Amino acid sequence: MLVTTFNRRMNQLLYSLQDKQEHMIQQNILDLYNYILDPEFNQYLFQLCYLFYVTEDKMLKELLYNYALTNNANYYRLQWTLMALNENSNYENVKNGFSTFINVILLKFILNQQLKAEYVLELGTQIGNNQKSTNNIDQVMKNRIKNYREIQDKIIFNLIEKSLRLKKIDIENQKDHMCRFLSQINKMIANLRIQEEPEFRGLTIPFNYGNLDSFLIINLLEDEFTCFNTAKRVPYKIIIETVNPSELLLIQSVNQLCQDNQPELIPFYDIEKEMKTISQIKIYQQYNIEELKKLAFKKIDLQNLSHIQNLTKIKEKDIYVSKSQNKSIWGEDWNITKQKIKQYSQYGNLKSHDVRQIIIKGGDDLRNELLIMQMMKKINEIFKQKQLKLFLRPYDIILTSANSGILEFIPNTVSIDKIKRDNPNLSLRQFYLKNFENFSDAQKNFAESLAGYSLICYLFQLKDRHNGNILIDNEGHIIHIDFGFVLTLTPGNIGFESAPFKLINEYEELLNGKDSDIFTYYQVLIFSGLTILQEHVSELLTFVKLMNFSTRNNLLACLENFNMIEFKRRFHENVNQKNLYAIVENLVKKSSNSWKTILYDYFQYQTNTIYY
Repeated sequence: MLVTTFNRRMNQLLYSLQDKQEHMIQQNILDLYNYILDPEFNQYLFQLCYLFYVTEDKMLKELLYNYALTNNANYYRLQWTLMALNENSNYENVKNGFSTFINVILLKFILNQQLKAEYVLELGTQIGNNQKSTNNIDQVMKNRIKNYREIQDKIIFNLIEKSLRLKKIDIENQKDHMCRFLSQINKMIANLRIQEEPEFRGLTIPFNYGNLDSFLIINLLEDEFTCFNTAKRVPYKIIIETVNPSELLLIQSVNQLCQDNQPELIPFYDIEKEMKTISQIKIYQQYNIEELKKLAFKKIDLQNLSHIQNLTKIKEKDIYVSKSQNKSIWGEDWNITKQKIKQYSQYGNLKSHDVRQIIIKGGDDLRNELLIMQMMKKINEIFKQKQLKLFLRPYDIILTSANSGILEFIPNTVSIDKIKRDNPNLSLRQFYLKNFENFSDAQKNFAESLAGYSLICYLFQLKDRHNGNILIDNEGHIIHIDFGFVLTLTPGNIGFESAPFKLINEYEELLNGKDSDIFTYYQVLIFSGLTILQEHVSELLTFVKLMNFSTRNNLLACLENFNMIEFKRRFHENVNQKNLYAIVENLVKKSSNSWKTILYDYFQYQTNTIYY
């Protein structure tokens, strides 16, 4: 069984907390100190912060303090996670003490920096250098850190706030507006480079995947971005360059920069209430339930719905800005773009230099999505370790508050919504035949990824599966994004999407029909994945059990009315292989061309102009 040592430690901590065994609680927390620098600690920080909120355990608090002191990225990962959970905390002692908790971390961080500075001063004194006295270190260090925190927070605030304000700007004016805005942000980041401490010379983002040591944004590309115009807000994608701060000392030109005048950005104001309102609208008020019911009871020819869509061509709603002249619907291959950026960047020769695509998103509660992504990442690791052919593409989710965050953009992908918008008369099969030189390989990739996401949709009850939330990559894989409606959450809270997963006629046609070998291959893959996961139920449940530790003080909307027994039952833990295959066949049968699935696509087209 592929259960990590850290996962076992977290399970032991959970059991000791449930049994109120003080000695074991202390021992289990002490054991976690050995993993503070382990990337897996980052993956469970969400759960550890929640446990701190509902237990107020002093040793757990000290563990989190020590984690924050390891580097700037961990400091912000902890602060933002605590902020995201603090929004809905019913524990008044902890909620009221949040500022105190953050201030203590900051003071400890300052003390840690002072010790480093005093060590350098001591070395300088030994070799006869005339340095600032230790009496000045305290105030100087406090001012430096305070100044950096203020600038960092201001930039993050403006990045998030812009995803809300763009909605009030006409689509045709968004490009120029974004160019000016990104230029302002770049000037703010450039002005950080005069800081003496390397880790303060850029914008800190605590990434959870990829090169974790490369967490300092030192540049963002002002002529490469996409604005995704949705019903209530405009999330946007930008391209950033990151490095490990220690390597900035190697670039002389960076160290000799002069400070420009600070550009004027939006001053702080309370946007959490506004973002929370938008988040709740998405869950409770986005859909006209009565209209949906009318459509459900009408005698509609579901096979001819696409004909209605093709009668009217709706104007492109998203803004794409890029220097690339590539005419492919996917644009230039990301690996090529990345190499070009590295080639012309003054940071490109640094070992830690990385180029990333991120999405800035305000007005969306990403905490539910983060919980599912934790489990999906673990499932993907299991599939790879067992060498199964099921394809999944987890992505990074960084909480910045309860209703905002930063997401990894999956490269070389395009939504089926855009595919249909640009190719209104093509089925998915026709699109594949037209756009993939090796149709068989692309078809196989589609089958393997469809199997993976069919399992994810079934196990976690993933809903809101319209074509804006489903992507196709340039190798033919289908990839699901936006996991906001999971477990007990459904759009409008009406539970309309009742099929286990989305399996429409176009998918079956792309797989040569339900009687084909490749369709059987797809079905066998689902069975193989579920068979393997039967052995790992306990490991996966750990993530949910930890967040569901105190049902009276639940902080996640997707765990309201959550039933652990029903969730566990979907893994069919003790079912033999013969019966399990019959269960998979039944799931496929229930999902195949579900009229509610098709009608939901049509409804999304009517209300949000999302093509199907």
